[in-house]
Amino acid sequence: MMINSVLKYLCLALSVAVSTGYGQIRYSAPMDPQAAKKLWSNETSRITCRLIFDIPSYGFANFMTYGGRDLRSAMTLHPKLGIGQASSMRFIAAKPDWNSSGAERLLGKIDLYAGFNPYIGPTLSWKLLSELDHGNQILMPYTDKKLASGENIVPTLNPLGFKDAYKKYLSCQEQLIRVNYNDIRMMPLVFKYQSTELTAKSQDMLNEQVEYLKYDKSIIKISIRAYAYDMSKAQDNINLAKDRADALKKAYTDIGIKEDIIEIVPFNALTLNTKDENPISNEAATSRNALISLERDNAMINKDMEVNIPDVGANTGDGD
Repeated sequence: MMINSVLKYLCLALSVAVSTGYGQIRYSAPMDPQAAKKLWSNETSRITCRLIFDIPSYGFANFMTYGGRDLRSAMTLHPKLGIGQASSMRFIAAKPDWNSSGAERLLGKIDLYAGFNPYIGPTLSWKLLSELDHGNQILMPYTDKKLASGENIVPTLNPLGFKDAYKKYLSCQEQLIRVNYNDIRMMPLVFKYQSTELTAKSQDMLNEQVEYLKYDKSIIKISIRAYAYDMSKAQDNINLAKDRADALKKAYTDIGIKEDIIEIVPFNALTLNTKDENPISNEAATSRNALISLERDNAMINKDMEVNIPDVGANTGDGD
């Protein structure tokens, strides 16, 4: 009964956006440039760039690039009906339907798994984008006996309207923050001697962290530990350490972070190392440091932004 319902859905979906041939169900965009242009869209922020194509009656394709020390890119397909069985998907560059026919080229292929959205790594993703930028369409055929009685299902990426959205995608990447959560979750900082002002390097590190926190809403706790061994008297060290912690706290509240998630860990007077007790070490960087640590709500974490993206589909095209 489930299979019959799915097949009925597919039959109803065969509209102007879906062409059928012997053994093939093809999902492609309308040939009207204005209508096709609306199918490409962007989602941009300082930590993620997305280039999305709505494949009529099928689902959507999502190209994405994440910020961090090294920009990481990938592409996922999101079929409305999912993937019904294990098989493989090929990625083929071809002239668009309105042009004279030309040779088709295999760009790569990936394995498909039942219940999982197709995932394409950075090398193949950029091949697809390059072909679209050159005006070619991308055919992505695969078979699914459970959902399409063994016929080839062929979702298609259309180059109409692509260039403007692609320019926004590339421009977004230029603005990505070059840190991710793993880069800034535990951050040591150093203050100038007898001062609440950070060194230039530490200020740059804090600025990167603060900018990142504007966009990651999963943070539920910020712990600040600030120290001071610069002064000659113990109480002066305690006071300076508190002032340093307050200065760091202000950097977070200034961007709208609520005070109730910021914890200043009290300075431990028993660990003081005053100038009179040890005059050699009081100007060392380790005597003027602070440590910021972050905690997150696990339910809100986008793990795709932090894992090493596997290069699925690389080296699977012509000549391999």
